[in-house]
Amino acid sequence: MKKPLSVVFWVGAVSLAMLLIAVPAAAGADPSQTAQQTEMDLAVKVGVGAGVPYGVLGAGVDVGIPHFSIVGGFGTTAYGPIGWSAGVRVYLFDRTRRFRPHLTAVYGTTLIVDVVGGDAYTVNGFAFYGSLDHDIGPIGGLILTYGIGVLTNDVPPAGAPDPQVFIRVMFGINYRFGGRQ
Repeated sequence: MKKPLSVVFWVGAVSLAMLLIAVPAAAGADPSQTAQQTEMDLAVKVGVGAGVPYGVLGAGVDVGIPHFSIVGGFGTTAYGPIGWSAGVRVYLFDRTRRFRPHLTAVYGTTLIVDVVGGDAYTVNGFAFYGSLDHDIGPIGGLILTYGIGVLTNDVPPAGAPDPQVFIRVMFGINYRFGGRQ
């Protein structure tokens, strides 16, 4: 029998693969687009925020083309070891819209455990977020990112029920460099 965490991972991975195929086609992307055109539309979004994509509480980066990005974060867990994350993000619309919903799948720090009389430690796992980028002012500059996600832990802390699944929010303030507007 498969562990519930494995099932969550594979359902998320298959869903993400289907979105990567379907979203550009539904948005009217031209499959004959050259690599040179795609490279010219590379954008980098950097910001600070709270949530797994920001390393719990820290900084995040999003590097990608209009519908797909690689994301990462590095931050603090306030009273435990450092937090981190790495993953992918799929945008449902290109970056010319003021509101851009996206799906994010990351692996990283999902839980901080404070041990009474001992050191705090972190637990890693997967996080899947449904989020929204909201441009403030001109499109492509200052961006608010907010969303809600489902988090799972690889190894639950001692005495915790298995599996552990949490619902958490994410919020960030970002700035995008590059990419066509």
